[in-house]
Amino acid sequence: MTNESKKEILRAVRVGLIVNIFLAIIKLFFGFWGNAQALISDGLNSSSDILISLMILLVLRYSTKKPDFDHPYGHEKYEGLAYFVLGLIFFATSVYIMIDASIAIIDHFQNPSDLEGPHLFTVIVSIVALLVKFFLFRYYINIGKKFHSPTIKADAKNHLIDVYATSFSVVGLTIAQFGFIYFDDIAALIIGFFILRLSIQVIKEAISFLTDEAPSKDEINAIFNAILSVEGVLNVDDLKVRRHMTQRYVDVEIAVRATHTLEYAHKVAETVHHHVEDVFPDVIHCMVHVNPQKNM
Repeated sequence: MTNESKKEILRAVRVGLIVNIFLAIIKLFFGFWGNAQALISDGLNSSSDILISLMILLVLRYSTKKPDFDHPYGHEKYEGLAYFVLGLIFFATSVYIMIDASIAIIDHFQNPSDLEGPHLFTVIVSIVALLVKFFLFRYYINIGKKFHSPTIKADAKNHLIDVYATSFSVVGLTIAQFGFIYFDDIAALIIGFFILRLSIQVIKEAISFLTDEAPSKDEINAIFNAILSVEGVLNVDDLKVRRHMTQRYVDVEIAVRATHTLEYAHKVAETVHHHVEDVFPDVIHCMVHVNPQKNM
């Protein structure tokens, strides 16, 4: 990652941090003032986003460092670790919101006379928050695609979930204005389910990053065919491809004619090495081992 791209990614995270602080403050303030449970839940979600942005800032500063003696393969997996922690934060936030909303719904039905609906201005606040979050989501999507950052893409997914969550907040608060007050808490419960779904997706993908999971079969087959197309390669005896965050490491054993010289076999291996890295930009390194062709 170049210094320029690193700066732009960090700038995006800072923008997200500032926006999330603003949204958390207005959602929680007007949520408590306007007696809007959906807006309060949405505000708690934005509060967790603040912690997420702070963590991303810290991790990206370290994960983008160049390889060193202690980390010869680079520091990218620290970003995978951050990705995993993001999922845990999302999960804890969703469980809290769903439990709180469920208790409120039960309480409303047990004590209907104590119902106090949310104020009209909370609907306006939710609409403003929805628009702000939508533009933040689009901004993060563009940055994530441009620089292929898993953490930025994960946070973009988080912002998309926030868009859905705030949409339900708007709907729930609007319906509550017509006397269906419990829809406020139902909206909060739906918000919790959305965040829970996101947490499971992020945790599963983070585990694949941290455990050197293989990429798709189509990608492996494409690499296999590219290796086999190199002149002098008679067979691919073994091929292993592992994910290194958004990039790949390739380990391959090729078979060449047993009667060829060592110099020729080395030349074929070197050609395979450069060919794979040229054809597949995501491959960081292709390690090639040469075997003499087995007798048929």
